[in-house]
Amino acid sequence: METLTAIITKYGPEPGLLLLLIFLFALGKSVIFISSVLPPASVTLMLGIVAGKPVLADAHVWAAITLGALLGSVLSFHCGALLQKRQSGNWLPVRYRGALNKAQSALQNNGIPLLFVSRFLAVMRYTVPLVAGMIALPRKQVYCASALSAGVWAVALMSVGQLF
Repeated sequence: METLTAIITKYGPEPGLLLLLIFLFALGKSVIFISSVLPPASVTLMLGIVAGKPVLADAHVWAAITLGALLGSVLSFHCGALLQKRQSGNWLPVRYRGALNKAQSALQNNGIPLLFVSRFLAVMRYTVPLVAGMIALPRKQVYCASALSAGVWAVALMSVGQLF
């Protein structure tokens, strides 16, 4: 592992660019339209964390991941709010309307815990905030749950990244 760290340090990007890449991957993994074309979050973010270990402060890496993830959740929430204006799910194929109704019911009853936990589940990371926007959950609740879960998610990723 020391050899890999030496190679990354010698040939790696500038610290500012590396932070930008970490931020953009965290953002991309939290937005429904971008996440599907990126490799898994754990792989991409781990590479950034490991690459930045010798040159980046942990606080900067944490902030980049947290802000990217938070912004992604907020964007997904607002995309859902825009979709909600299209007659509350009538634009969906019929086979998905039942699932949307179940998701709406679950979010209305347990919005904050579901938003928090969804951060740690791959597809749910962006679909739950999207549905929260579609059912018009209060913005303050969504923002607070998203911020808290993004910060904890960043710590979890960085903790795993420290093992390498």
